[in-house]
Amino acid sequence: MTRFTNWQRPQFDKNGMTKWQWMCQYQENLNLGENTDIGAFTYINARFGVEIEADVQIGSHCSIYSHNTIDNTKGKV
Repeated sequence: MTRFTNWQRPQFDKNGMTKWQWMCQYQENLNLGENTDIGAFTYINARFGVEIEADVQIGSHCSIYSHNTIDNTKGKV
């Protein structure tokens, strides 16, 4: 994929925000494959683990949670 010839894992500020304006809480539990493209204003809560494999594109304004507050299920997604 030539679009990402210099792809690098994103850096997070103290609030979990990237320079591309998407955010991840518990980024230590985020397994991010190479050449991923995550749109602006996306929120990822990786408390119980989130895996995004290589070459995945996620649009802007998405939310990904590793837990469910309705029935209290939790786990890696």
